[in-house]
Amino acid sequence: MNKKYFEFKPLSFRGEVAIVAPSSPFDRQLFNAGITELKLNKLKPVISREIFKKYDYLAGNDNDRANLFLEFFKNEKIEALWTARGGYGSIRMLEILEKNIDDIVNNPKLFIGFSDVTAIHCFLVEKCGFVTIHGPNITTLSRCDKYTRNQVFNLLQGKESAFEISGKYIKSINPGQTKGVVKGGNLSTLVSMIGTPYEPDFKDSILFLEEIGEIPYRVDRLLTQMRLAGKFKDIKALILGDFSYKEHRPPAVKRIETEKIIEISGIDSSIPVMANFPAGHGNQNISFLLGAFAEVDTERCRLTYHTD
Repeated sequence: MNKKYFEFKPLSFRGEVAIVAPSSPFDRQLFNAGITELKLNKLKPVISREIFKKYDYLAGNDNDRANLFLEFFKNEKIEALWTARGGYGSIRMLEILEKNIDDIVNNPKLFIGFSDVTAIHCFLVEKCGFVTIHGPNITTLSRCDKYTRNQVFNLLQGKESAFEISGKYIKSINPGQTKGVVKGGNLSTLVSMIGTPYEPDFKDSILFLEEIGEIPYRVDRLLTQMRLAGKFKDIKALILGDFSYKEHRPPAVKRIETEKIIEISGIDSSIPVMANFPAGHGNQNISFLLGAFAEVDTERCRLTYHTD
């Protein structure tokens, strides 16, 4: 690759990728299927037995999960850390990671995952100045569509086509074109960080949000808290990913109305907004960079990363 993207370093052929479990325990069958995907794409997964621990609803206690995370960051052979699963628990590690932040900052690596690990993305972007990859977890890789699987490995290899994301189902809500650093992730995880020392700063950012399984009034509650906390006040643009949920009766999968999200967030019509961005908990979960400078063009329904 001739271009260098924001300290983004593509993974080596058969590069070593450490698997971490900072959140909930995971399904071994789905895990094994995801590991197979890494091997098929010429990466070498590094797996510690520690990640298979269970401690209540967590994949091990906080110290064990955080220490393994730090151990892999200090290992010079490891090029990236890839999360096994989301769920819950990443935010509990942040205090331990901050106490050992030099071990992370002095050994920069890629970090890949989504959902609950939004907390770690925010920590690495805000506290460490890293660029991270919002993309499938190991246990979701095999369930994603073929395009998603190909795209994440193209991104990891630094193929230029992976740095522009568009799609025929992306919807332009507020027209416009702007530039900024891409931030965000899972809505409920972001809200849980408000009022903590790890609260992300979204000023002048292109803010991405996604959520799964939260019915409309709960999404309303989360968005209202973000609005009252001023998190939408100075953003450059808003990108909305998957906001699907399933009611018990009828058993149909539905989506939160985009217009309702805009109304609750109080975003001005001058702020560019795209919806149906192909990222989140659905079968299509396209990978993109957090903490990196990009341009959003809602009329062309496109997110493009730049080197300037």
